[in-house]
Amino acid sequence: MNIEELKRRLFTMSNSEWMYKKNPDYINPIYGQFDKTEVEGQEVVNFSFDKEKKPPFVNSPYLHEPKLEIVKHSRYSNIPIHVHDYIEMNYVYSGSCVAVIQNKRVPLKMGDVCILDTGVPHTIKEVHDDDIVINFLMNKRYFTTSMLSQLSSNDIMSDFILQAMAKDRKHNRYLLFRSLQMDKLKTLVEYLLCEFYDPSVSANEIINAYVIIIFSELLTNYRNEDGLQAYQGKNQVMEILKYIEEQYKVCSLESVAKYFSFHPNYLSRLIKQKTGKSFKKIVQEQRLNQAEYLIKHSDKSIAEIMTEVGYQNHGFFNNMFKEKYGVNPKEYRRTKMLLH
Repeated sequence: MNIEELKRRLFTMSNSEWMYKKNPDYINPIYGQFDKTEVEGQEVVNFSFDKEKKPPFVNSPYLHEPKLEIVKHSRYSNIPIHVHDYIEMNYVYSGSCVAVIQNKRVPLKMGDVCILDTGVPHTIKEVHDDDIVINFLMNKRYFTTSMLSQLSSNDIMSDFILQAMAKDRKHNRYLLFRSLQMDKLKTLVEYLLCEFYDPSVSANEIINAYVIIIFSELLTNYRNEDGLQAYQGKNQVMEILKYIEEQYKVCSLESVAKYFSFHPNYLSRLIKQKTGKSFKKIVQEQRLNQAEYLIKHSDKSIAEIMTEVGYQNHGFFNNMFKEKYGVNPKEYRRTKMLLH
């Protein structure tokens, strides 16, 4: 499938879309088969990944990824407010639509990306003839350790964003990336969809690779353009995290609080609330990430690396490193050397 064929497929009205267009008040009775749940006093439909998952393509060599589904949003359909047990990424390929998220109308236009965690009441409205919205449904198990390691670029900015998508905590957040010079993203999505609709023998691996590149492109776009909107207080917290990232070797809760004119107790609560991690945990992770990088990519001694990343106690450093990576620093270096 080429790009022109893809466009024809996406813009061709399906039988269900014609039916929804002719009957604007129609609500598919299938939604009555889903369980209901109450979120903040509001009854919502509870969507399950297993119920929405389609069977593999007939007569296709593509072994369909059981933790990923890609669905073109049905134009003119009325979908009730719902939550789900999977992560959803909505990409506006063409035109516009309105997302209703936590009772708030969020207009989306071509190129915008909205990533929704589980437990977020939402729906998509006002999708008409020229509006194409692609929904990526990702079971949380889809993000394997290997996949996350490819997304993580050894800095706490990536960790912060990835937490909103993958960590087992209160899931009530969403991320909104506005279209900012993102032609490259559209091209990546098009190639992914071509592979999805016309799968090759290696379609599984190719699609997974495109998903990684797309997520990396979103993170890069955020860093370059500050295009991420997620919830109130984002800019403030991001500035704090950037500062910690730069000063992780020597910073303390008190020094960071002083720099931003906060009381230490307030800063501690703010970081915990917005990231799910304590200040101490964030600093430790940054130090250990840098130590791991230096152990793999430098000839410096373990003692030199320990001091460089901000540790003074060799025993404490060994224990923290082993807790994170499963072995002590010397064993870790020896293992990596054997692999190369």
